Amino acid sequence: MEYPKQESSRARSMMSREFEKFDMREWLEPRRMTVVMWDFAFLTRHMKGDSFEDYDKVLDEAIERGYNTIRLDPMPHLIDLSKPEKIYSRPALKEQPIHPWDRPEAFEGPAGKWLIEFMEKLLKKGLYYCLSAWSISTLPGKSPQNLYDITDCWKIMLKEWKKRFGFDKCIYVDLSNEYPYFLNGHLERTLKGRQRWSPEWNAYIQKEVNECLREMRSEFPELRFMVSLHGDVRWIDLNLELDVMDIHFYADADPRFNDRTLFDEICSDLFRDESLFKDFSDRCMKSHRIMAPMYRARQRSKLSAFASWSKDAGIPLITTESWASWYYIDHPDLDWSWLLEWAEWSVEDAIEFGMWGWTPHNYCQPQFKNWKDVRWHRRLTDKFLRS
Repeated sequence: MEYPKQESSRARSMMSREFEKFDMREWLEPRRMTVVMWDFAFLTRHMKGDSFEDYDKVLDEAIERGYNTIRLDPMPHLIDLSKPEKIYSRPALKEQPIHPWDRPEAFEGPAGKWLIEFMEKLLKKGLYYCLSAWSISTLPGKSPQNLYDITDCWKIMLKEWKKRFGFDKCIYVDLSNEYPYFLNGHLERTLKGRQRWSPEWNAYIQKEVNECLREMRSEFPELRFMVSLHGDVRWIDLNLELDVMDIHFYADADPRFNDRTLFDEICSDLFRDESLFKDFSDRCMKSHRIMAPMYRARQRSKLSAFASWSKDAGIPLITTESWASWYYIDHPDLDWSWLLEWAEWSVEDAIEFGMWGWTPHNYCQPQFKNWKDVRWHRRLTDKFLRS
């Protein structure tokens, strides 16, 4: 006898949100996530005199500022935890000498050993963490070309990870940051013979993501898996079986912001040409002064759409990097006031739309001046944690 086989489909809530009583966040641990994105900077900036030199210090600072979760890139395409003493090195980033996160100067050190040291200290302090892969090949190693490649790297690393650390405080594993970006040209390859967001492209992407997620869940049923995504609402049209939804909302998704700030035209050049900073900052300030409510309204609409998808699909919604400009750095010509104001209203919107995890911006690392403002961070994290 052939029995019916259920197929995955998505219901759209027919009931008004105000009548929905079940909140999946109340059953999750932690109940709310306040996140800092430390990507792979916690390794590349662990050199003497750099911002992550003292792991105890920076972890204590995260706790002091009210953050309970660290987002890390353990570089699964590169680091072999069974050989932690291996020395990795690379020259200075000549193409990106003004890098906000990665170390622009030359790097050399036993990255695996440092990763183990960091994780042991993090777990001892009772912090949560999530793992994510950028797959950037600035250090010698594998160069993942698609989601299947980086998934294979994760399988190897997580087996060793389980032996060394267990998974108790691991909230999720993000197979690939902002998929299908950061996979060494994968996005461009997916567009050969397909138009982005066409039914053919959507089917290709959906198959790749769901196959990799299924593979990892089968291998590690005790972990949550996902791919983080940029905040394009067309992702909602794909039937992605994510365990967690990490969506990155940024100002440059609004053409009105780009028209005024020229961000799309100059964003790559900002990594190497500080002469652009003053005009960019002035444009951001002028734009923010007259358009902030409109930018916020459009971003809230996107947030609302993803929040509905989150509830309908049973996928808790978080963001680990978001809101204003995705490129900024401490410099006399760059005014941070508009960006920090945007961060302040983001916590209100995150609460209103029922986010499980939130971060004020993607500059919550100790090399940034704003990190020193403990009261600023604490005021926002306390507000979200109390929600």
